[in-house]
Amino acid sequence: MISQVLLFFSALIVSFLITYPIVRILKFFHLTQSIRQEGPVTHQAKAGTPTLGGIGLVLTIIAFTLVFINFEFDLKYLALIILITGFATIGLIDDLIKVIRKQNLGLTFWQKIVAQIVITGLFSLFLISLGHHQTLGGLLKAFGFSNFILFFLLSTFMVVGTANATNLTDGLNGLLVGTGGIAFLFFAVLSAKLFIPDALTFSLISAGVILGFLYYNFPKAQVFLGDVGSLAIGAALAGLALIMHQELRLIVIGGIFVAETLSVILQVTSYKLWKKRIFKMTPLHHHFELLGFKERSIVVGFWVVGIILGVVGVLI
Repeated sequence: MISQVLLFFSALIVSFLITYPIVRILKFFHLTQSIRQEGPVTHQAKAGTPTLGGIGLVLTIIAFTLVFINFEFDLKYLALIILITGFATIGLIDDLIKVIRKQNLGLTFWQKIVAQIVITGLFSLFLISLGHHQTLGGLLKAFGFSNFILFFLLSTFMVVGTANATNLTDGLNGLLVGTGGIAFLFFAVLSAKLFIPDALTFSLISAGVILGFLYYNFPKAQVFLGDVGSLAIGAALAGLALIMHQELRLIVIGGIFVAETLSVILQVTSYKLWKKRIFKMTPLHHHFELLGFKERSIVVGFWVVGIILGVVGVLI
C-alpha cells in the first residue's frame, strides 16, 4: 500500500517538475493556441496560451509504465503504450497544423477518425490474438460480444469514442485534467478491488501524472493539453478498461465524457430534424457558460459529479 501511494506521488511530482520547462519552451517557440470564433466570447482572452503541454504528460506516463510494469508477464500493457503513442501522435500532428496555420483547423474529421480506427483496430486485433475476447463476462458475454468480430467492433468503438469524448471535454481550464485524473483514481480503486496489480500500477501512474499537470492548467491555464494530451488520455482510459474487462463500468466512471458527447449528438440531431437547439451551445460545459455560470464553478461542479460517478462505478 505504501509503495502504491509513493508511486502515485512520484508520478505527480515528476509531472509537475517536467511541465515547467515544457511551458517555457512552448512559449519561447510561440507554440500557442488559436481559439475558434464560434465558441463563447470569453474564450478569446485565452488566445496566445501555449498548447502541446500534453507532450510531457504522455511521455511521463509512458516512461513510468516502462519502468514499473513488467511486460514479460502481460504484453497487453505494452500494446496499451503503443495505442497511447498512436493517439498522441495523431493529436500532435493536428496541433502542429493548427499552430502553423494560426487557426483552430487541423486535420479533417475523417483524417483523424480513419487514423484512430486503424490504430485501435491493430490494438483490438492484438487483444483478440491473445484470446482476450474469450474472457468476457456478464452482460457483454450474454449479448455475444465474446465473438471476435463483435469484440473487435466494440473495442474499436470504445477507444475511438472515448478519445474523442475526452477531446470534447477539454474545453475549460482544468476540466479534462481534473475529471481525467479522477477517473483514473477510481480505476485504481477498482483495480485494487479486483486484485489486478498491473492495472492498479498503470491507473496510479496515469492519475498522478495527469493531476501533476493540473497546477499549470487551473484555474488560469498557463498551458493547454492540446489534442496530443486529450486524445491520449481517452485512449489510455478506454484501453485500460478493455484490458480489465470493465467496459460497462467505463460508461459510469467516465460519465462526464459520455454526457459531453451526448450533448453534441443530441444538439446536432435536434437541429437537423427540427431546426431547434436543445442546448445554448455544445459540448455541455459551454451550455453552462452561456447560462452565466463562472468557468471555475462549472469545472469544480463537473469534478464533483465525476467523483460521484466514480463512487457509483466502483460500487455497482
